[in-house]
Formats: sequence, structure tokens, C-alpha cells
Amino acid sequence: MKPIFESQKMPKRQRGLAAVEFTIAAPILLMLFIGTAELGKLLYDYNTLSKAQRNGIRYLAAQASPGQTEAAIDNTTFIDNATNLVVYGNLAGTGDPLLEGFSTDDVTFDDPTVDDVRVTVTYDYSPMIFNAVPSFGFGTPTALNFTLSSSITMRALL
Repeated sequence: MKPIFESQKMPKRQRGLAAVEFTIAAPILLMLFIGTAELGKLLYDYNTLSKAQRNGIRYLAAQASPGQTEAAIDNTTFIDNATNLVVYGNLAGTGDPLLEGFSTDDVTFDDPTVDDVRVTVTYDYSPMIFNAVPSFGFGTPTALNFTLSSSITMRALL
């Protein structure tokens, strides 16, 4: 089939140029897509962790009285329920943890003052695709595993 216009013919030296351009651009675009997905997962995990932490501290603050927060902190039933609420999303501690690899050992409660209670949570974040960014021959790979740590303090509500 002949082109309608003579200018539509592709010069011989231009053939295959699109394949070369795609070969150069594809890895860059792929890394951008993977990076966007990893950032989305990180924000999702952090948001889940923050919500769970707020629920746990709210539960414990509702059990504590101003000036007597040590009584709530020393009560193992309240602490166990609050810990289960943070890790599993329910007071009974049944089902899977809200985040993969999250356990009750990652949650601690204390009373920084006589009117406040505090929960501290640490979570070891691990990416879904790669554990490290390759260095491509320029030094050591950059690890993508790190610890998310957060602490919330709330005044006793009773």
C-alpha cells in the first residue's frame, strides 16, 4: 500500500527509533509506578497504625480517672483490652493483626503525668516489592525497611 502523501513515508534511518525510546523510558516509568505504589502502601500502613493507636488510647483514657491514671495503667485487663484494640481492632484480640507483622509486643502504655495516659507504638515497615533500592554499581543498596514509631498522650476522661 502506497502512502497518500509522500511526506508520510518514514525515512529508513528512523525505523526502530520508537523501540529504542521505549527501551530507555520503560525502566524509568516502571520505577515511578513502583515508587508510587510503595508510597501509597506506606501512607496506608501509617494511617491504619494511627487510627488503631487513637482507638486504644481513647479506650484506656475512658477507663482512667484524673489524678489516678496509674490505676488504669496497672490494671492488666484494661491494658490487655487496649493492646488488643490497637493490634487486632477488637477487645478480644481475635483475628489477624491490622498490619502484617504487628504484634502486642509493639505497644506500650504509661502515664507521663497523673492526669494523662500515653501509648507508644513501633511498627517495622517492610515494602511490598523490594527490600532495597539497587545501587547499580555505585555503593551499597539503600534499605527500604524502617521502623514507624508514634506516641499519643490523652487526658483521662472519667
